[in-house]
Amino acid sequence: MGCQLCVQKHPESEPCESGAPRGRRGSLEGKRHGPLLLRRWLGAGSLGVVYAAEHAPTGHCFAVKVLHPHLADQPVVRSRFVTEALATRKLRHPNIARVMDVRPGPGGLPSVLMELVEGEPLSRRALPLTMPEVLDVLRQSLAGLEAAHANGVVHRGLTLDNLVLARDARGVRCVKLLDFGASAVLNASLTDAERRAGMVAGSPAFLAPEQWTGAAVDGRADLYALGVAGYLLACGRLPFGFGRVGDAPPTAPHVFNARVPVGFSQVLLRALAQRPEERFADARAFREALEGGPRPATATPTGPLRPFVVEGTRDAETLRREAAAFSASSELLPVPSSRGSGVAVVDDAGAAPVVLMEATAPGTATPADLGVRMALPGVGFQAVAVSDVAPGGFFVACPGALPPLAARLCVELSSGGRALTCECDVVRHVTADEARTWGVTAGVFVHLVDVSEPWRQLLASGAPPAREPAPDAELEQLLARASAVARNPYRLLGAAPNADFVEIRRRGDSALSRLGAFQDRPLPTRQRLALESLRARVEAARRTLGEPLSRAGFDALRGNLEGVSQCLAAGLTEAQVEPLRRAFLAARPEASAQAQALFAQGHALESGRSPRAALAHYAQALAVDPLNLPWLRHYEALRRRTQARPSVRKLSAAQPVRAASAGR
Repeated sequence: MGCQLCVQKHPESEPCESGAPRGRRGSLEGKRHGPLLLRRWLGAGSLGVVYAAEHAPTGHCFAVKVLHPHLADQPVVRSRFVTEALATRKLRHPNIARVMDVRPGPGGLPSVLMELVEGEPLSRRALPLTMPEVLDVLRQSLAGLEAAHANGVVHRGLTLDNLVLARDARGVRCVKLLDFGASAVLNASLTDAERRAGMVAGSPAFLAPEQWTGAAVDGRADLYALGVAGYLLACGRLPFGFGRVGDAPPTAPHVFNARVPVGFSQVLLRALAQRPEERFADARAFREALEGGPRPATATPTGPLRPFVVEGTRDAETLRREAAAFSASSELLPVPSSRGSGVAVVDDAGAAPVVLMEATAPGTATPADLGVRMALPGVGFQAVAVSDVAPGGFFVACPGALPPLAARLCVELSSGGRALTCECDVVRHVTADEARTWGVTAGVFVHLVDVSEPWRQLLASGAPPAREPAPDAELEQLLARASAVARNPYRLLGAAPNADFVEIRRRGDSALSRLGAFQDRPLPTRQRLALESLRARVEAARRTLGEPLSRAGFDALRGNLEGVSQCLAAGLTEAQVEPLRRAFLAARPEASAQAQALFAQGHALESGRSPRAALAHYAQALAVDPLNLPWLRHYEALRRRTQARPSVRKLSAAQPVRAASAGR
């Protein structure tokens, strides 16, 4: 008999495919990893288990990924795990979760020491996102991929699960790429027979066509995966459903979402091309297509502007307001102030283009006495000219060869008789060609590492930070109640597992209305960020539970038959749910046979005039195969006739909650 959670056979100590820990008997919490203490279990995947680890003397926290024992027992997998970690260790970029070390951990299991990323995977966000948000995610992700590819590292397994929205040290929203090389390690675990049968490790919807055929893979496979991610973020659906058929391109995104510009659709369709040579050559080309390509610095760009054209859905003034609202809550990597690069949008009347999403960070005038010396490769320390000074870094003019992306350099800062030596990471290039086009100096943008707070204040403005308002007591209570149920959308909305769709929408609207009442109140930064996160979770809960197919998939994973029944009552058909059911059963090879046996036993009991015992067996069969709609109809009909519920197994894993919810 397989695991009761994922219906597959694996050691009792290991997390199941559902990602849920089965008790703590096999947990490594409390174990030591060198000078670190594994404090708490963060999550598990097909490759390993991740723990939060603390360095007790300093209080610094890290993440430690421990390879699953059954994978560590395979020498080729163990070796590939170490090789991929060492390759990723040289990547240093604000949009890549940093890998710092790989060594044997507790029990001799290979373990990777990583940056602890506190954030939310994009897979948990309410979709679709707004266009400015989609563009921000894609541009930051491409910046990380550009640095990785420049160092010869290909992700191979990019999905929304390993694109995480986090906050940097200044509270600015940023995208972090995780799990570089994980797909390559899992592929190494496949046997020759499995490879001959066409098995490939990875999320099917995000794998490029060449990955399915076993052909050589380069960075263009990552661009394909990011194209899938962009499509999903912009449309709320996958470009090819559950699989690509032949060479047929997907439906253009603007067909599904009128707010998506036609030009953006064209960019994504190119990234999703069947053949790698038809996609963008590299991450930089993809990013430049999103930004409309390099343009001379002018107050109002002239000439033909590609590729973003709005089809009459919004006028230019609306677009300006959206861009201004987004800019107030988002900060991108800095670019030369004279560049003027952004997303070009033209309204229907052919009026002057509007440049949105300016890729500029709040900069300050360079302090008059600021001196900067940098250790450049092959040159050593030398004085450099800087500009676009921001709290986290600045632009360095480099008339010669540019240091490579993601390179870590030593820098000396001096001002007012004080000196500071620290490190910085190269996060972006301005090539000689770009410099000529924009009329600026060639060079690189660097991000300072662990710079002290006094220097941050000096580089920002030298002014003391403004005093924040006191925390709002009512909001604090609401956030505390919501945090306890944030991962359960039913409890977050205050809805019972058998609530109908009218009730779900009513609860969702009520919760959002209540959260909206706090928007105009003076709030400290911590509370405003928490309010934004809670609102996103409520929207995601309303979207997940408010649409029959998505709710059916959610309830199936959690054994909530009452919720699946509501989807059936709302008109969900077998044809709609069958692809989802096939995927559900494919991940649980033994489930179909188990369910068939249980249902046959129930049918025999029903024929023998034992309806209550039959109901218990039907419920157990549906717990294993919850998306079998004919069985569910039969079960519901028998339950109504007998007016009885089985006592052998609860139908729902969730329970009605009327308190401690955002929608209360």
